[in-house]
Amino acid sequence: MSAIRRRPRLAALLGSVALFLLGSTVQADMSLDRSILIFDAHGTPRQDVEITNTGSENLYLETEILRVSNPGTEAETRERVLDPDAIDLLVTPARLIVPPGARRLLRVVNLGDPAEVDHIYRINVRPVVGPVEADTTAVKVIIAYQLLVILRPSDPQPELTWDRQGRSITFTNNGNTNVLLFNGVQCPPDGGDCIELNAAQRLYAGNSWTLELPYDGSVEFTTGVGQRNVRQRFN
Repeated sequence: MSAIRRRPRLAALLGSVALFLLGSTVQADMSLDRSILIFDAHGTPRQDVEITNTGSENLYLETEILRVSNPGTEAETRERVLDPDAIDLLVTPARLIVPPGARRLLRVVNLGDPAEVDHIYRINVRPVVGPVEADTTAVKVIIAYQLLVILRPSDPQPELTWDRQGRSITFTNNGNTNVLLFNGVQCPPDGGDCIELNAAQRLYAGNSWTLELPYDGSVEFTTGVGQRNVRQRFN
């Protein structure tokens, strides 16, 4: 989300390859300028992800699209898309080379008409293992990144409800688009220092989330819907 600036997180450790060869340790390090892409139905259909190679050798990358069903639930599945024409998302190029110190753009395009609820995809950005050549034993570790892509409906209507039972609170999203809860804070009812809650959750349509709280009083979270963040208090 544009209002949240943070270093791209390692969303998934997709592959770790150790090659015990003759050579010194060789690295091709990758950084992405974002990890989440949100497409509004009436916004721009194209977004770019900048990939930087901070290492000392060429970075050979390939992409893979995963279609996510039942996101955020125990029944969630991530199915690799083998036929790009069968979905409403285009990722180009499918393969690219990033020289040392260079930057390249990965383009993601929303091609479909808005659905009634969010469409959720994941995009794997994975380095392709190359050879290591040198005179001593070496290890080469390859780490891939995963992007979250959200295609929002034409009339996004989140419906966040909550149920409080003592020091337990359960949030439920009965709407048609996801809600992100983060930066939670709770203060003791009788005064004193407030506690920052080390918890954040994205609630997709139909999701619920139960959180145990340190106090009996109200709790505050920032709720993010699309590109809009709002501070809310929940009693």
